[in-house]
Amino acid sequence: MKQIIIILISVLLAGAAFAEDVALDDPQQEVRAQDLMRELRCVACENEPISQSSAPIAEDMRARVRTLVGEGASDEEVRTWFEDRYGEFVLFRPKAEGVAGWMLWGLPFALLLIGGWIGLQIARSRKAAPVEPIAPEDV
Repeated sequence: MKQIIIILISVLLAGAAFAEDVALDDPQQEVRAQDLMRELRCVACENEPISQSSAPIAEDMRARVRTLVGEGASDEEVRTWFEDRYGEFVLFRPKAEGVAGWMLWGLPFALLLIGGWIGLQIARSRKAAPVEPIAPEDV
């Protein structure tokens, strides 16, 4: 009997842990909240969106996203709230402001163009060596 009570309590506690992630009543708001959850990085897991993280802080962050969306906050206001609280690190798509932002977004493309130009120069500099005809062997 004691084991059954322990099992029931465990099941109830496990159910309570999963009951926290309650969807919004309005389906359009829930879709917006889900999109935002995929754009925000879990501060505990670092390279995982809060929509996929099982960390307790990610659960709190998901609840906060739903609260803000339910209160009528715009997507930008939600992102700004999290950025103010956790820093720009929490955004999967950082802003392209200032020199650092432009370097972050522009440097990969610049390196790709420079690499292509170098590859083209190497290909042009290598000319095919003239092929000498092979003389038949005397047998």
